[in-house]
Amino acid sequence: MSMCAIIPVANLLSANKTLEEVGFGPNNFSVPVYAGPGATHAALHSWDDATFEAAVQAIPGVVVDIGSGDPVTRTQSLIAAQGAQWGEKSPALPTSGNVLANTLYRYDDNTLWWVIQTFNRSAYSAHPSTYPALIRRVRNPYAIEEWHQPIDQYDAYKLVNPFTGKPDQVTYNGETLYVTGVDGSGNNVWEPGTYGWTVVGQEPEPEATWVDTGVTVTQLVGAGVYRVSGVPTITLNQAIRLGDLPAGETVFTGYWPTTGTPSDYIKISPHVTTANGAKVWKWA
Repeated sequence: MSMCAIIPVANLLSANKTLEEVGFGPNNFSVPVYAGPGATHAALHSWDDATFEAAVQAIPGVVVDIGSGDPVTRTQSLIAAQGAQWGEKSPALPTSGNVLANTLYRYDDNTLWWVIQTFNRSAYSAHPSTYPALIRRVRNPYAIEEWHQPIDQYDAYKLVNPFTGKPDQVTYNGETLYVTGVDGSGNNVWEPGTYGWTVVGQEPEPEATWVDTGVTVTQLVGAGVYRVSGVPTITLNQAIRLGDLPAGETVFTGYWPTTGTPSDYIKISPHVTTANGAKVWKWA
């Protein structure tokens, strides 16, 4: 007995996260599946495990087949039932005869191609990239490849790749870049250097800002000395604010009252009276 399952790509990250949170994973749904010129589903196969099967079946949008028989055949049947195709099992692009519209083929350089309209390979026998109106390359969602101009949402680069959970990466002019800017649909179609790309390793330094230390004032102990609700993550002579932001423009210096083990006490200079429950913010 074994299980094969398939899920729409829109549910992929949440499905994998759900399974990982209950002890399975990561990345259980990992096989790209295509119902168009881009990955539209992800599939998985597992051997007999009742607990895992129950966890998968509870995921919204999942379609499951549990049974016996050849797992490859069953997985292919499940994928086909969703109107999709398994990239790794797609047929080779022939050198002659008709190739059919809305069909995924594998070329001899191990790339995948989606046929836009039926055509005859005997008449159009050059490299498939020669005929962009007839056939288009399908991007591998895991690969870091040379940047190509996207045509539409199917091959646009993503700020969040549903298979990796990270921004898409490309190579361009000898550098590796990742997506940092997209349109309102989460797509990047711009050439690097125009908009929305950052070179790996050349990320800008984060700008300093007010950060919640996670503690609040609980007690005035003495002049400028306060007890707080936990051990605050501040350093000696660090700029702090008290209360809710953006209110409260006064900046104080917060530091430990002793040089020993950090405690739940802080000193504030200059001294100020503040209400119990006031948040402690630090500049970082």
